[in-house]
Amino acid sequence: MCLACKDQKVEVEEVDQEALRKQVQPTEVKVATAEYRPFEFLVSATGTIESDYELEIIFETSGYLQELSIENGQRVKKGQVIGQLQNDKEKFALEKAQVAYDKAYLNYQSDSIQRGSKITAVVSNSFQLNSGLKDARIGLREAQINLNNTIIKSPSDGIIVDLASKEGSLVSAGKVLCSIYNDKNLTLTAKILETDFGFIKRGLVADIFPLARRDQSFMATVNEINPRVDETGMVQIELKLSQPEGLLPGMNAQAIVRVPQARHIIVPREAVVIKQGKSVIFTVVNGMSQWKYVEIGLDNGTDVEVLDGLKEGDQVVLTNNIQLAHDAKVSIAEVDLTNSNQ
Repeated sequence: MCLACKDQKVEVEEVDQEALRKQVQPTEVKVATAEYRPFEFLVSATGTIESDYELEIIFETSGYLQELSIENGQRVKKGQVIGQLQNDKEKFALEKAQVAYDKAYLNYQSDSIQRGSKITAVVSNSFQLNSGLKDARIGLREAQINLNNTIIKSPSDGIIVDLASKEGSLVSAGKVLCSIYNDKNLTLTAKILETDFGFIKRGLVADIFPLARRDQSFMATVNEINPRVDETGMVQIELKLSQPEGLLPGMNAQAIVRVPQARHIIVPREAVVIKQGKSVIFTVVNGMSQWKYVEIGLDNGTDVEVLDGLKEGDQVVLTNNIQLAHDAKVSIAEVDLTNSNQ
């Protein structure tokens, strides 16, 4: 064995940790700023849009529908004539009633003249009965009502829906011609979970998302709460739409009721990750990631409350934070302002 070789020392080159750190490319992340503001707890509800004012227009008498001047979707004014039944008999009956009234009135006038100027109220009433004036007046009013019932008028301003009869058809008294609703006063009748009942109160603002108008949302306020839990564990609420243009009764919609809570530090939900069974948020300080344990409060699916561990103005990491380590180099990605989803 070579003793010289035995005494030879092996030199090991030390690794320059700082140089290696500089060679590592920073992780690109998107960030948001922690804000101190009221947290909005979001309560979800689904239901159907209805009109606050909807009436059925019913035929008051039977006959042939001679004229019909409306169609589904047409806007009408209060008092507008929208249809008419054949009414020759009713017109003739009104003429006869008018003649009978005129004759009775002449008889009454004749009796009054013969009596002279001293006519008391009792005597006048007696003359009206004897002359047939009272009966004639009632008959005239009845004939006028019967004629009026053949002319169909709109009871209010609104939109015609569910038109069920056609011109020329034979209709009966009590049959529904159509319905009319006020499109300026629409309400979403929806149901919420009974566990959310304690958060809801009148006047809260909500966003309405009709299934038929997915590209548009509408504002509403909680107008009524029915304090009863149904058999499915739901509570019914009514939300008054503030600008319902373009919406129709019967549309299905989702409502998100915004319930303001106490002021706390608020961050996007994406900022929170679970490390070792605890909630962690990474912040960015001088280009380096900082691991912070936090206490989380309410979560509305979009934002979360941070009760402890952050301060207002902290930049929190939203992306690439699952595998991110403490004191790792990061670079903040530029936000593309041309993309609304960024």
